[in-house]
Amino acid sequence: MATFILVILGAVVRVSGSGLGCGNDWPLCHGSLVPLFDLHTFIEWNHRLFASLVSLLTALAVVTGWLWLRKERPLLVKMAVGAFLLVVAQALLGAVAVKTDLSPQVVMAHLGTAMLCLAALLIMATLATRQPSWVASRALGAETSSSVGDAEANSHFHLLALWTTAATFVLLMSGSLVTGSGADYACRDWPLCNGMSLPTGGLPAIHFGHRLMALLVGLLIIFTLVRAIQRRGHNPGAARWATAAGALLIGQVIVGAFQVWLHFPPQLVATHIAFAEAVWGSLVIMTVLAYQERRVASRLGGVTGGGATLGTTLPAGNGTAAAATAGTLRQMLADYLALTKPEIILLLLVTTVCAMYIATRGMPSPGLVLWTTIGGALSAGGANALNCYVDHDIDDVMTRTRRRPIPAGRMTPGQVLAFGLTLGVLSFLVMLLGVNMLAAVLSLSGLLFYVFVYTLWLKRSTPSNIVIGGAAGAVPPLVGWAAATGRVDLAAWWLFAIIFFWTPPHFWALALLIKKDYARAGIPMLPVVETEDHTRMQIFLYSLLLLPLSAMLFFIGALGAVYLVAALALSGLFVYYALRLLRGATQALARRLYRYSLLYLALLFGAMVVDHAVTGLLA
Repeated sequence: MATFILVILGAVVRVSGSGLGCGNDWPLCHGSLVPLFDLHTFIEWNHRLFASLVSLLTALAVVTGWLWLRKERPLLVKMAVGAFLLVVAQALLGAVAVKTDLSPQVVMAHLGTAMLCLAALLIMATLATRQPSWVASRALGAETSSSVGDAEANSHFHLLALWTTAATFVLLMSGSLVTGSGADYACRDWPLCNGMSLPTGGLPAIHFGHRLMALLVGLLIIFTLVRAIQRRGHNPGAARWATAAGALLIGQVIVGAFQVWLHFPPQLVATHIAFAEAVWGSLVIMTVLAYQERRVASRLGGVTGGGATLGTTLPAGNGTAAAATAGTLRQMLADYLALTKPEIILLLLVTTVCAMYIATRGMPSPGLVLWTTIGGALSAGGANALNCYVDHDIDDVMTRTRRRPIPAGRMTPGQVLAFGLTLGVLSFLVMLLGVNMLAAVLSLSGLLFYVFVYTLWLKRSTPSNIVIGGAAGAVPPLVGWAAATGRVDLAAWWLFAIIFFWTPPHFWALALLIKKDYARAGIPMLPVVETEDHTRMQIFLYSLLLLPLSAMLFFIGALGAVYLVAALALSGLFVYYALRLLRGATQALARRLYRYSLLYLALLFGAMVVDHAVTGLLA
C-alpha cells in the first residue's frame, strides 16, 4: 500500500510541475534536510520523504524474511530482496532525473522501476497470503469436474495473463513518454484530437498513438478478464481480481475522457494515473494466482502435453440430437445468428437510426446511415454473443435459454467468446473509419457496460440489475446522434432517459413470466427476491415516469405537436396496461404488457421520425 501511495505522489509531483521543487539538490532540498516550503517544494519534499519510508519498510521486509522465512519460503525472501533493489534503483534514477532537469527518458525509467517494485511487492504479498493448499483444493476439484472443467484447468490462461500484464506495463511507459515529451496537451478534445480522427504528425500524433495503444491493450485486458471470470470455478481469487481490474479500467477510461474535456486539471490527471496503477496491480495479482493454479495442477498431473484446451471439448448439455447436426452449414449459420439475438439488434437499430434523423434538420446521408447501422449491428451482436458466453452456465438451467448454442452442445465457449470479441472489434473499426470517433467510443462503451457492469456484475448480485444495466440499451440513440452531428446534445440525453426508464417495466414484465427460471438459476431478478405485487407496483410507477419523460422532447423544442400527441397516447396506453396488470395480476396481462412494451418503443421512435418529416415539409 505504501508503494502504491508513493507512485500516486510521484504522479502528483509530475502533474503539479513540482519535479524540480527542491532544485537540483539531491538528497537534500535547497541545501537542507527540511527546507522552507513553498507549494512545489512541499510536494517534492513529501514525495522524497515517502520514498524513504518505502525504502525502510522494504528493507525491514528483507530482514524479516531472511531471519524467519529463508528456508520455508525462499521465494518470498527473493522477492523482498528484488523489491529492495528496485527501490534503491528508483531512488538513484530520481536523483539522475533531478540532475538532468527531468530528462523524459530518465523520468520514464524512474516510473518503470516504481511499477516493477510495486509488482514485486504485490507478488510477495500474494504468495504470502494465498497458500498453495487453497489452489490445490481448487485444482483437485477441477480434475474431477466435467470435460469443460478439464479443458479450462488445462488451458494456457497463465500465459495470457502474463502477456496482458506485460502489455499493460508497456502502455504505462507509453503514457510516461507522452508526459515526458510534452504531448499531454497536444490533443485538446476527446475522443478526437483537435477535431481530427487521425492526426498525422508531431506531438498530437504521439498523444493519439498512446490513445490507440490504450484501445488495443484495453481490448486485450477485456479478453483476459472475461476468461478469468469465466474460469471463476477453478480460480475464484483470479476472477475477483479480474473483476476489480475491469471496474478500474472503466473508471480510468471515464477519468481520461473527462481530463481532456476539462482541459487537464491536475487532480484528474493524477486520478487517471492512479487508476492505471491500480489496474496494473490487479493484473499482477491475477497473474500470480494463475501461475499458482498452473503449478499445483502440474503437480497433480492435471496438465499434460496433449491435454485439451478451452474450446476443444464440447460442454455437457441436453442437445445430443442438435449436436449431431452441428456440422451442417445451415445449422452453423443459424447458431451464429442466434448468438447475436437479432430481435434485440433490430430494436436497438430503430432507436439509433431514428436518432440520426431527429439530430439532422435535413436527411442524413445514406452512406452514413449504412455504416452506422452496420457498426451498431456488429456492436449489439458482439455484446449479445459475449452475454451468451458469460451466462452459458445459467443458460443450461433456464428453460428459455437451454436451446442456445453452448448449453445445447453445438458450440464451445471458446468459439462464442472469439465470435463476440471479433464482432466488437469490427464494430469499433467500422464506426471509427466509416462514421466518427465519438460514435465509435460511445458504441464501445455500451458494449463494455453491458458485458462488464450488467452481465458480469449486476445481473447476479442485485435486484436492481436491470435498473442500472438498462443504461447499456439506452446508448444507441447517443451513438446515432453522435454519428449524425459529431456531438451529443441535450435532446439525445432525453432519448437516452426514455429508454433507460422504459427498460425496467419492459424487463420486469418478462421476469414475471419466467420467474421460476430465474429462481432456478439463482438470478436475483425483482420478482424472485420481492413479491410479485411489489414488482407490479414498480412496473406501474415506472410507466408513470414515461409520460413526462416522453413529452419533454416537445417542451425543449426538439420535436413538435405531432410527436407530443403520439407520445402522450402511447405512454398513456402503457400506463393503462401497467394498471391492469397491477389490479389483475395474471400471466396473460404480464405477457400483454411485455409485448406492448416492445411495440411502444418502436412506435414512439417512429413518431419522432414522422414529426421530423412533417416539420420539414411545413418549414
